Amino acid sequence: MDNHDILSMKPISIVAEGRFDGQPRPTKIPQIVHQAWTDEKLPKRWAHCIASVRRFHPGWEYKLWTHDGSLAYVQEHRPRLYPIFAGFNREMMRCDVMRYVAMHDVGGLYCDLDYEFIRPYNYADADLVLGYELELAMGDWKEALASCMFASAPGHPLWRDLIEYVIESKPVSKTERDILNLTGPGLLTKIFFENRHAYPPMTVQPRLVFSPYRMRGKHERQTLLNNGVTIGIHNAFGSWKQ
Repeated sequence: MDNHDILSMKPISIVAEGRFDGQPRPTKIPQIVHQAWTDEKLPKRWAHCIASVRRFHPGWEYKLWTHDGSLAYVQEHRPRLYPIFAGFNREMMRCDVMRYVAMHDVGGLYCDLDYEFIRPYNYADADLVLGYELELAMGDWKEALASCMFASAPGHPLWRDLIEYVIESKPVSKTERDILNLTGPGLLTKIFFENRHAYPPMTVQPRLVFSPYRMRGKHERQTLLNNGVTIGIHNAFGSWKQ
C-alpha cells in the first residue's frame, strides 16, 4: 500500500436524520458494552473511565470478559480457535482476540478499561465504527487504526478475517512489544487495509475523534472538551502490559 492509496481513503462521517439528542440509539450495533480484564476485581484507578462509558451509554447492557469467561466461551463457540487462544503465552493476546470474537459473535461497543468518554457518540445506522490512532493528516508518520475503542454490528467480515488470520498464523510472542503486531492494533490495521475494498460501507473517524494526543498538561482536557469533536480519550495507562 503506497502513500497515494493511504491518502485516498477518506474518513466517512455518520450524519443522522434529525438532531442528535445525546442518547446513543444505534439501529444496527447492539446496545451492549464489552470490556475485558483478568477477573472481576477491576483496578480502582480506572473507575472514572469505566463510569464514563456507562454515563454516555445509558441503558446499555454491560459485559466484562474475564480470563475464565473468555476461555469458556471460545472453547464452546470457537473450537478451531480454542487451542491457539488457550495456548497464547501472554494474557494480552487473549484480550485482543476476545474483543474480535465478541464483535463478530455479539456486536456492540468495545473499549479498553482506560478509555474515557467525554461526550456521547451518534452510532446511527453504522455497521462498523473505527478510528485512527495514527494519521498522516495529524502529522503522524503512518496510518494506523486504534484497537482501544470500536463498535460493530455482529457478523462483520473484518472480525471474521482477523480471527481466521490468528487461527492460520498461530502467533507466539517473543517480546512484550511484538503483541501490538501479532494480535493488537498492528494486526487490526493490516487486515483492514488489505481487505477494506471488499467490506461493506463503514465509518472510519479521524484520529481527533476517538484517539487524540496524549494529555500531559492540565489544560488539554478542557481543550478536547471545547473542540466539540473529540468523543473520548485513551489514557494509555499500559493495561495491555499487565
